[in-house]
Amino acid sequence: MLNLGFSRFDSLAPILTGMAAVTAVVVSAQMPAAAKTAQEVAEIAAPIAVQINSPLGDGSGVIIAKKDNIYTVLTVNHVVEEPEVAYHVRTHDGESYPATRVTRLQTAAEDPDLAVVEFESPRDYPTAILGDSERVAIGVQIYVYAYPATGGLTGADREPELSPGLVTSRPRNRPEGYNLRYQAVTWSGMSGGPVFDSEGRVVGLHGQGEFGFAQTSSGDVTPIKTGFNAAVPINLFVERLTATELSAADLNMDTDADPAEASPVSLDDPQDARAFYFRGLTLLDRGYAWEAIADFNRSLELNPDSPEAYFNLGLARTLLVVDEPTRGPNPIEDYTRAIELNPGYADAYYNRGLAYIRRDNFDAALADFRKAAELYEQLGREDSYQDSRDRIRELEEIGPES
Repeated sequence: MLNLGFSRFDSLAPILTGMAAVTAVVVSAQMPAAAKTAQEVAEIAAPIAVQINSPLGDGSGVIIAKKDNIYTVLTVNHVVEEPEVAYHVRTHDGESYPATRVTRLQTAAEDPDLAVVEFESPRDYPTAILGDSERVAIGVQIYVYAYPATGGLTGADREPELSPGLVTSRPRNRPEGYNLRYQAVTWSGMSGGPVFDSEGRVVGLHGQGEFGFAQTSSGDVTPIKTGFNAAVPINLFVERLTATELSAADLNMDTDADPAEASPVSLDDPQDARAFYFRGLTLLDRGYAWEAIADFNRSLELNPDSPEAYFNLGLARTLLVVDEPTRGPNPIEDYTRAIELNPGYADAYYNRGLAYIRRDNFDAALADFRKAAELYEQLGREDSYQDSRDRIRELEEIGPES
């Protein structure tokens, strides 16, 4: 039985094009003429995205309203959930303001993971344009813009990142309202950051990175690195305005946009490597591993040099090995090929280490986890680094193979 869980603080695999910094954005998805470039989205995002800092950790948010000198920031509740903690909002110009009010919209476990934070400033900051998240279809381009805690930088030292991705599914009733799923590279510190559509409208709040696990028939749980992400759609916030000091008139909303402006990847009749690859991702996201394998193989026939395709092919095989031990194919060769094409692919080392453990090859697994830990440390992915270190300690206790 395959189960996919989420971690609120992200440590995810580079699935599509890898991380794209604001100063050097690289996007593989082909944009229609009407859509903005990634750099244009970054320019929209920069002045409205903020840091939310506290002694407990780092998060992000987006300015959505202004009344006189009072600004309202939308974020996810788990960034500001402790009522006794002092929170500060740091704007793009380096100014830091104490939060004067925190309104937590998640008052029960089933409520969306949302909160608003107010701060006061005499400076003039723009506010976000909110889009209609119902128009965000499977296969369209999105961008996550937030402040990751990477490279050893935390708190106010964090730098913003723009990470592109594609929407993989639109479930309706995920826990805490996380009904917008996509592929994009994210890290700890990016929770609460805005998710933009291809026109620069905020359509969601990023907050979950999938850690993934599979359960065997014996009940054992095997963690895997998957890379799927999720956001709370912006419409869930708009539906709860009455719980805030805001009204619709206080928001800058653009809900009349033509949905044809988006350019979803064709899932019905893929014609190129990218389309087959993306359809494989959507199938894998829904748990159809065998069908995903077929699409990843077709994608690799057309583009044999994609480390991401090999990684996800290995991931699909990993799920099958756990779910169907007698039928599931060996994922080690796929992870190995991904590493050959991208020697810095930390998650490929990690997942290959898990595959070696299943075959009782503990020496090879130990080597892979050590390499994964080294790369995670370099990338500033603290959660994944600690996870790898735990694996290393477990294997070292086993001792060398006889």
